[in-house]
Amino acid sequence: MVQGCGLVGMIGCAVALIADLLGVRLSDHIGLVSDTISNLAAGGRWDWLMDYGLYAFVLAVLAVALGTSRWRFDSDWQWAAGQVLLIVIAADIFAIAAYEAYSNPQAGPQLHYKFVYLLGIAFPLMAWLTSDGLGSVSGRLRTPLRVFAVGWALAGPVLFVMPTAWDGLYERVLALLMLGWFALVAWLLWQLSRSKV
Repeated sequence: MVQGCGLVGMIGCAVALIADLLGVRLSDHIGLVSDTISNLAAGGRWDWLMDYGLYAFVLAVLAVALGTSRWRFDSDWQWAAGQVLLIVIAADIFAIAAYEAYSNPQAGPQLHYKFVYLLGIAFPLMAWLTSDGLGSVSGRLRTPLRVFAVGWALAGPVLFVMPTAWDGLYERVLALLMLGWFALVAWLLWQLSRSKV
C-alpha cells in the first residue's frame, strides 16, 4: 500500500505540472509569465484542464498523507501536527480548484485569497514539522528540508507584491517547489516502502 501511495503521489504531481504547462500552451489569452495559475483555472476554454490538474495534486497530497501516516518517529507531536496539516492542505487545494473564484466579483476573490493565504501558511509549517521525521528516513534531508521550509515561508508573501507582469512566473516557481516537496516524499515512499522506520 505504501508503495502505491508513493506512485500515486508522483503521478499526481506530474499531472498537475503537465496540466498547467499544457493549459498555458493551448490557451489563447493566458501567458506563462504574466498570468497566474488561478487565471488559467478561472475561465476560458481550457480552465477544466487546470482544475483537474489541481484535483490530481489533491490526490497526490492525500497519498503522501496516507503513506507517511504509517511511519512513526520520536518527535510524535510534530509528526502528528504535520499529518493534520497535510489533510488541511489537501482540503484547501480542493477548495481552490472547486470554487469559482471570479464568478462573484465581490465574494469570489476574497474567499479565493483566503484559501491561498491558508496554503501559504500551512505548507511551510507542515514542511518544517515533518522535517525531523523525514530526516530520520534519510539523515541528509533534515537540514535541507528545514531551510526549504523557511525559504518558502519567506518567499511566499512576495507573490502578493510582485508586479503583474511577472507574478505568473513567480507563482509557478513557488508551485514547482511545492510539487517538488511532495514528489520527493512520494519518491521516498516508493523507494522505502518495505523499510521499517
